[in-house]
Formats: sequence, structure tokens, C-alpha cells
Amino acid sequence: MRGHGFTLLEMLLVLGIGTILLAVAVPNVMPAIEAARLSSAARDVASGLRFARGQALSRRQEVRFTLDVAGHRYQVSTRPKAFGLPSAVALKLFTASGEVEGEGVGSIRFFPDGSSTGGRVTLEAAGRKRLIDVNWLTGRISSSAEEADDS
Repeated sequence: MRGHGFTLLEMLLVLGIGTILLAVAVPNVMPAIEAARLSSAARDVASGLRFARGQALSRRQEVRFTLDVAGHRYQVSTRPKAFGLPSAVALKLFTASGEVEGEGVGSIRFFPDGSSTGGRVTLEAAGRKRLIDVNWLTGRISSSAEEADDS
């Protein structure tokens, strides 16, 4: 008479099948996770830029969006809190030379009429790029995606 339960052979078989499934699934899921991190970081930066522009318009004063590329964080001058970005996402900031505040730190300034100093924030991860552009004349923030260059 056989007892209730699983034999050692059945348990090893189930563990082997589970290991094979994980070995196949994990490499396929990781790029999706990295792409999600990139999209989330891009939305966060674009939101911070839009907030800064909105504050400049509503308060009728200059507001700075400051990006610390090395520290992976940004801050809006009307708020004391700095917001972090994932370290797996590479950042670049292109802004007016007068807005560079130090090594890897620079700002995009928004004026009370909605215009700005203009610039671009580039976020890159997992072979993908997100570009967030700030129009200097209108202050409009736009986002686009492109494939990253391997060179």
C-alpha cells in the first residue's frame, strides 16, 4: 500500500522543470524591466519639468529645474525635496552654458511668461533612449523615443 505524498523522484522532476522555466524566462523578462524603468524615469523627468513650468506661470517668477546627472536626482527650485532617478538609467543634460552649475549639474530655467532657457534631457537604458526636449521660446516639454547607438 502506497502512502500519500510525493516521492523524491517526483520532487526532483518538478524542481528540474521549474529551473528550466526560470532559466528561459529571466533573460526574456529583464529587458522588459529595464524598459519599464526607462519609461518611468522619462515620465518622472517630464513631469518635473512640466511642474516647474507650471510653477513659473502660476507664481509669476523664475523657477529652476536642476538635474544632477552623477547623483541621479533632480529638484525644482520651489520645492525643497530632491527626486531620485534609477541608477541603471544613464542621464545627459544639454542646456545653455550659463545654466551649468558644476560637473554634471545643470538647470533649465522657466520664466513667468512660460518661456525657458531650453534644453534636452537624454535618458538611456537597455539599448533604448528617451529624449525630453524643452523649447526655449514656448517652454513646451515634449518626449520622444529612439534606439540607442552602440557606438
